Order: sequence, then structure tokens, then C-alpha cells
Amino acid sequence: MVEIIPKEIAPTSRTAKIFFYLAQVFLISSVISFFILNNSVKSAQKKITDLQTSLIAAQTPENKTLEKEILTTQSKIDDFTSLISQHLKVSSVFSLIEKATHPEVWFTEFSLNPQRGSLLLSGEASSFNSLGQQILILKGEENITAVNLEDSSLTKDGKISFNLALFLKPEIFKQ
Repeated sequence: MVEIIPKEIAPTSRTAKIFFYLAQVFLISSVISFFILNNSVKSAQKKITDLQTSLIAAQTPENKTLEKEILTTQSKIDDFTSLISQHLKVSSVFSLIEKATHPEVWFTEFSLNPQRGSLLLSGEASSFNSLGQQILILKGEENITAVNLEDSSLTKDGKISFNLALFLKPEIFKQ
């Protein structure tokens, strides 16, 4: 059957009304916050473009040339740093030979190859005994990995002429 008399609408609960008003406040505050933040973004973008234009205007030809010179100098410093880090200190070999030389032995030639870590020594000794002691002294050095007697002969003066090949540890070139 069709009802002609309208029924009374049930009253809404108090919590529903509170949520409704809170939703409206949230919606209004969101819209206001959107416009405030949008305005702040536009103002910040304008400041950035103003600063960029003033920065471009502040660059003089002198500043540009100075900047190029600084970059060139920095490049040279970087190249030098790279070279100096690869540098081998060969002077420490002299102190090693000076410390490890027998009193009756003297060296006449010296040939060093730091990349291979080899040292060729030519010299004279007063006797084979002195030469043997010299080889033992060199073998006892911690920076020498191997000692090879390449050649030995007796000179007219009765001394012993010899050629030694020494193989050095790479650490000696970094000391």
C-alpha cells in the first residue's frame, strides 16, 4: 500500500554530526592550505629566478678567466699528485748498499732497474773469501730477495773482479 502521510525522519546521532562538522573543517582548511602553499611555491620560484639572473649578471669576463685559470691549475695539481704517488724512491738503495758493503769490497759499476726490482753491481774484492762474505752479507739483508754471482775473475793485481745481480723487494722503493 502506498503511504501518503510522510514518516518522521529519525534524528541523526550526535557523533555523526561531530564527524560531519569535522569533515567540513578539514575540507576548508585543506583548500586554504593549498592556496597558501601554492602562493609560497610561486614566490620561492620567483626568488630563485631573480637570484639566477643576478648571478649571471654578476659574472664578469675577469671572473670567467679567473675561473678557467683556477680549473687549469687544479688539473695540473691533480696530474702532479698522480705522478708523485707513482714515484719510486731509489735513493734508499744507496743506503742499503752502503750499509751492506764489506770493508774489503768496492763497487765500480751500479745499474738499477726499479720497475723490475733488479740491481746489477760490478766491483772488486781483495780475495774470494771477502767476496763470499760480501754475498752472505747481501743475502742477510731483509730488502734483498736474491743474490746471484754472475761472473768472477782474477785481475792482474791479484784481486777478484765480479758481477752481482741483486733482486730487491718493492717496499724498498717506498721507504
